[in-house]
Amino acid sequence: MKLEIRRMVEADLARVVAIENCWDYLSKWGEKGYLKVLREPCLYCPLVAEVESAGGPSAGETGALAGAAVLALMVDRGELCNLMVPPRYLGKGVGKRLLAGCMEVARHWRFSRIFLEVRQSNRRAIRFYRRNGFRIVSRRSNYYRDPLEDAWVMERATAAEPLSPGGSGVLQGMGALPR
Repeated sequence: MKLEIRRMVEADLARVVAIENCWDYLSKWGEKGYLKVLREPCLYCPLVAEVESAGGPSAGETGALAGAAVLALMVDRGELCNLMVPPRYLGKGVGKRLLAGCMEVARHWRFSRIFLEVRQSNRRAIRFYRRNGFRIVSRRSNYYRDPLEDAWVMERATAAEPLSPGGSGVLQGMGALPR
């Protein structure tokens, strides 16, 4: 499976929300939330993983979205607000590629660290983040709603080993990122 990691665009929103709706426990941003993210390019870098269609990039043809991520661009660090992959693409490296794209953006902004929150019950995500260099640094009580649950705060240095050789290439073809 060939994936392209690229910046999210408005035409992706319905498919991103469909991915979000695959998971009951995710905080639901909906189209309005992602549209707000797209309209704030100095605050957020939203990415999608698109499966390259077999017929190549012909006019009007798009591949399936295999995942999405949103990195908040804070003053001195990145905050991974969201990283989601639909069930059919779990275990196929999509999350790792999206995370590599976020790390590449964070290094572009010269952030030394990326932080994230994860539900304490989301063992699959916790294992994924630990395998990719994150460590638990604190807990936020009652952070999540529906259902109410604590969050682990995890962090990773951006200068650590890249997640994939040569980076994800997410910065190529995206034009200049805001600074």
